[in-house]
Amino acid sequence: MRPRKYPYLGTAKTKKPTKEGKPELVVFPNIAIRKEWLKHIFSVIKNHDNSTIIYFRLPRNFGLSHEEQNIKVNLKYEETLELLNKNS
Repeated sequence: MRPRKYPYLGTAKTKKPTKEGKPELVVFPNIAIRKEWLKHIFSVIKNHDNSTIIYFRLPRNFGLSHEEQNIKVNLKYEETLELLNKNS
């Protein structure tokens, strides 16, 4: 059997990129959050200037306590809820 001319150029054994390396994001007009954070949403509050505030409770070490963070989204309350429900 004759040896191949270029033995290391096989494309059949190359690894294809996986989606696990890329974080999935929920995109709002002024901010993007990870989909993993959607399960930690505590409340969504409508603000007077047609914006929405989203409150998160993120667990700390060993689940004994939590950290509260809030995000102001420049989008109407109804549109924000549609995006959150579509991506959850």
